[in-house]
Amino acid sequence: MATPLDITVLKQFEGVFPFILVLVLTYVVLLRIEWFKEKNQVFAALIALILAMLTLFSDIAMKTINLMAPWIVLLIMFMTFVMFTYMVLGFEQKDIVAHIKSGEFASGTFVIALLILIAVGSLMFVVSEEYDLDAVKSGNVSGTGPAEFWQTIFHPKVLGLMLVMLIAFFTVRYMTEQ
Repeated sequence: MATPLDITVLKQFEGVFPFILVLVLTYVVLLRIEWFKEKNQVFAALIALILAMLTLFSDIAMKTINLMAPWIVLLIMFMTFVMFTYMVLGFEQKDIVAHIKSGEFASGTFVIALLILIAVGSLMFVVSEEYDLDAVKSGNVSGTGPAEFWQTIFHPKVLGLMLVMLIAFFTVRYMTEQ
């Protein structure tokens, strides 16, 4: 029975989203460069099109973008709700944007760190799935080679330690700024 949650029909179009995303983002980034902005927009469009086409041929890139996209949408929704909350409390939108752009609290740095974390986490998940790295075994596991290295890095305790260290880094940074 068909339900609104059944999106299996959209599986045929899963290559379209990464193509359009890479095309648009590359074009926008290239237009920020002065040389492309003036009179070479055709070259920027051509480079963006070539990179988007190359993305279609990379399974790892396609899977990574498809895995990253929902998390980035959730991050944008969360930031929108936070902004609405501040606006309900009486702040104006221009004040919020000015605060984010200032280096005082470095909210922009935190958002970029989250985006990098999402990108690297998605990439590592896809790479470990693609190269069939075994799950971490219980007990005393010792060995050498790339598979054992990645098993160690992505062990839940090591990932938790990395998260705690990141939180400690930002806490110390913000506390010592004043």
